[in-house]
Amino acid sequence: MINVQLKKILEKLEDHDGRIRALEGRIGSTGTTRKVAVSKQATLNEIIKGKNFKSGQQKTAVIVGYYEKILGQSPIKEEDIRSAWVKNKFDGKYRTNLLERAVDDGLVRDLENGSFDLSQTGEKFFENFLKDESTETTP
Repeated sequence: MINVQLKKILEKLEDHDGRIRALEGRIGSTGTTRKVAVSKQATLNEIIKGKNFKSGQQKTAVIVGYYEKILGQSPIKEEDIRSAWVKNKFDGKYRTNLLERAVDDGLVRDLENGSFDLSQTGEKFFENFLKDESTETTP
């Protein structure tokens, strides 16, 4: 009886370990270890520190990307975007038209229920944004 229970516990632990590794993104589809752009759960403030943005649309896309890709919260509401803008001290004042422009530029998708997520273009932009973050010191 004890051996059966111990076996079940070990199986659960192995399953949990596999899921944790997959969530961390440390194991590629081939099973090999790969470098992760963000190895710990960085704060949005850490991610944007020292970065220059070309527009408010890019800032908006980074906020949406942070919620979606780093925190795993998708879709997100405009109130969350506004709150993150203020909390993380983005330059300038948040305005709703920045979100509308991010949608028009194809960085963010409007899910038409008051919530938003990254478009495919936005996902590529955010991925490149993180890569630039991790390779800032390389020539």
